[in-house]
Amino acid sequence: MSQTFALARPRRRLRPYLDLTAMIDTVFNLLIFFAVTTTFVGAPTGLPMRLPAARTAQPVPKRILLTLLPGEPVQVNGQAVATDQIGAEIERIAGGDREAQVVVVADENVAYRELVAALDEVRLADFHRIALAASPKAVEDRAGVGKP
Repeated sequence: MSQTFALARPRRRLRPYLDLTAMIDTVFNLLIFFAVTTTFVGAPTGLPMRLPAARTAQPVPKRILLTLLPGEPVQVNGQAVATDQIGAEIERIAGGDREAQVVVVADENVAYRELVAALDEVRLADFHRIALAASPKAVEDRAGVGKP
């Protein structure tokens, strides 16, 4: 009796393989997304603004000065005026001359909304020659001192 023995084939052992490429791409995209969005979380809602100084600032003759200072009422030619009365006061000073130039002198720490409200009142009074005043830059600025 001849018996042949068949040996069992050695089974290949399959190693588990997990392709992580898609997961790494997804995590990387999420990292970028959160890094970009967190820069906008602490953004202020208002616009802190410093009005610039100009090298070409010049005095303007025969003008109506509208002065805005932080924490103080609006002034028209040095007289305190309520914001809603700016137009009437400018009209009184101009004597009905709609071509009178209104120069807005605003401190760099005045809230932007106050500046816009004052300009809006001037425009509603039908004065269109409006200029924003700037102080001449300091001598240090002209020499380039303090610039990064």
